Amino acid sequence: MKLKPLTIAVERLKVTLSVGIYETEKRKPQTVFISARLVLSGTRYDVDDMKNSVDYDVLCNEIKRIAALRHYELIENLALQIGQALKNLARAKSVSVRIDKPLAAAKNGAETIYVAVDC
Repeated sequence: MKLKPLTIAVERLKVTLSVGIYETEKRKPQTVFISARLVLSGTRYDVDDMKNSVDYDVLCNEIKRIAALRHYELIENLALQIGQALKNLARAKSVSVRIDKPLAAAKNGAETIYVAVDC
């Protein structure tokens, strides 16, 4: 039996990091919400064995690790770095990363401001 691709997602992982182009952003860490959607092909999820999946803790920890590496000027670049890392880690067919930046939304009177990158 040929299985369809499997999707595994992390929604709105709360991460505090150094991101932004303004001096105030560079001096004080801010909170963002990071979502990632991984599409895995060839995964044998018809067999009930963890080796056929991806550990959610590992995914969340990798997102946090990438976010903590350095200051990011652009959340677009951060999304790309996370997407590429997750794609390699999980051997995913594709990865989409969305980062919501509440501080930017509040400052501009928007409900949300985010970027989304497909890898």
